[in-house]
Amino acid sequence: MEQNQEKEWVARARRGDRGAVACLVDRYEREIFTYLFRMTRNVEDARDLTQEVFIKVFRKISGFRGDSGFRTWLYRVATNHALNFLKRRPPAASDVPLTYLSDPALSAAVALERRDMASHVTRAVQALPRRQKAVVVLRVQEGLTYAEIARVLDCSVGNCKAAYHNAVKRLREILKNEAIL
Repeated sequence: MEQNQEKEWVARARRGDRGAVACLVDRYEREIFTYLFRMTRNVEDARDLTQEVFIKVFRKISGFRGDSGFRTWLYRVATNHALNFLKRRPPAASDVPLTYLSDPALSAAVALERRDMASHVTRAVQALPRRQKAVVVLRVQEGLTYAEIARVLDCSVGNCKAAYHNAVKRLREILKNEAIL
């Protein structure tokens, strides 16, 4: 989406234009739902949190200063909401892998092995402390830069890099203990 189009939608949404709000929701709802699912590992929780995030965002959109992009601000609201949710209730167990793209050219054995590895990695990510988990999901799954993650989590880029480094180190330990690596 063009950044100018997004800025226009945000400006119109700030003035109460429901059509602009609908455009922003249409643009980001699936992305935020996917992110919240990756954080909670539960479809129903992710649906509920997605609705709550968009309600919160559009109630507070007049306070959006535009210091960062709307997407970054949206992820910040979603991350804070998810971290608060996870603090109250740990994520549900799930065998749904974080990333599993089926390639029809792969043999069944290779595809099964990849799915099994993805399942182990998913469980390992779920075992990380909430903030490290957020950094890993935002970086690896959502493709945010360290600068964007720093704005989302309200910390320095250095802290994001350190959290990511520590998370990767912890993931290696978990997977090594499970005899995966």
